[in-house]
Amino acid sequence: MKLIGMLFIVVSAGSVGFRIAFLLKKRCSLVRQFLQALQVLRNEITFCATPLPQAFALMAVSSDGTLGRLFSDVAKDMDRRRWATPQAAMEKALEQTPEELLAPILIALSKSLGKYDLDAQLMGIEAARQDAETLLQNLERERSLKSRTYETLGICAGLAAVILLL
Repeated sequence: MKLIGMLFIVVSAGSVGFRIAFLLKKRCSLVRQFLQALQVLRNEITFCATPLPQAFALMAVSSDGTLGRLFSDVAKDMDRRRWATPQAAMEKALEQTPEELLAPILIALSKSLGKYDLDAQLMGIEAARQDAETLLQNLERERSLKSRTYETLGICAGLAAVILLL
């Protein structure tokens, strides 16, 4: 019975470390998903001349989770309030679906959409893509450096707790 209790302590502490490592990986996949959504937006604006509410709806379809809900909220708000700017719709959507990791990039992107000619909008999308690429590189570096450390620390903390309880 004592052995089972010790095993539970090690597994519990280890799972905390693995959970933190998983969250680091999830942040990277969120940024990759955003980069794909940016490509959808760029293609829709460039080749199809899709209105922004519909372009955001297509971005929502190409994304899932938090990012999909965020783009869906922007599309709905712009569709409901015909005179809503992309920036106002994005700020409102960020209040409802907080996305701290990408918020500065999303706000900067939304400022460049809908007001200017096609070239200026494409430059805004390109700037957002470059910022997201830089963010992804930093997150990947952080993940590669810290993932194993968190996993190991979790297991070691569990082992230390077992030793202290003996």
